[in-house]
Amino acid sequence: MGPKIATVRTTGSELRRVGLPGGRSLGIRRVVARDAAGLKALFAGLDEADLYRRFFSGHSPPESFIDRMARVEETGGIGLIAVLEGLDGSRRIVGEASCNPLPSGNGELGITVAPDARGWLGPYLLDVLVDQAARRGVANIEADVVVTNRRMLSLLHHRGCAVMDESDRPSIVRVTISTTRRVADWAGKHDKARVVIEAPGGHWRAAQALRDARFEVLVCPGPLRGWSACPALRGKPCPLAATADAIVDVVPGEPGSSLLAAHRRLHPSVPLCAELLPPLGEPASNVAVIPATGDTAFVVELLERVATRPQGDARSASSSSSR
Repeated sequence: MGPKIATVRTTGSELRRVGLPGGRSLGIRRVVARDAAGLKALFAGLDEADLYRRFFSGHSPPESFIDRMARVEETGGIGLIAVLEGLDGSRRIVGEASCNPLPSGNGELGITVAPDARGWLGPYLLDVLVDQAARRGVANIEADVVVTNRRMLSLLHHRGCAVMDESDRPSIVRVTISTTRRVADWAGKHDKARVVIEAPGGHWRAAQALRDARFEVLVCPGPLRGWSACPALRGKPCPLAATADAIVDVVPGEPGSSLLAAHRRLHPSVPLCAELLPPLGEPASNVAVIPATGDTAFVVELLERVATRPQGDARSASSSSSR
């Protein structure tokens, strides 16, 4: 549990300022070029595992890279730093967060927190970054995350993240969060059939096969944990599911049954598929069944039949089923 913090008035270019125990304070402001030295010191305080989780390398980034980070605002991105101020007037950068523009209109997230500020600063810093991204019209933020980085995954799960892709490197997963909603939204043009998969942990055996078959796929981690932000289970339409071309429910047992019923009630026009896992039982007649032991080719063919491909998608169901 982090320290109690009291919000105080900001000054100058600061976005947030909070008072900390012991008379210290923390300010969050936009990064500027002169912060490069402070960022270098922040990264120098990370161990090899921390560096890999942030930069996918066990080495500190070169000065040229850090200089670009410090100038991210000059190239259309968002860059924030968290500065800890002591009673003696000392100042130290203890965190940084950035959001770089992507061609889809989304932003790409990067965040670092000094070891002695973890447990409370990360969520606070991300809150400020998300707020700034929303103000600039960035709908979603994406991030590549090492699967063993439980702190980062937990931080994003609490914000209703969805899995976008599983990297060629099995140790890395790409996730996305919304800047304005409880769940992420689709990005870019609707030029591929969109499939929402409800799956424990955000992973399902056929997700990558669907992506390879030119479906746009987002995997929601499912309602099996207390942090679930699933609006459907709260009786509200899910913006992700409502604009999908198909929904696949592979959550087992009673949670999966409840989720399936919620989607049928809230999103009646979206085709539904369910993986038949005990004790789910026989689903409703208007739900396409995916055998738990079926191969991924069957799943692709099934989704080609039930999902309506948007106009402009060059691949049609008839051509794909004839391969």
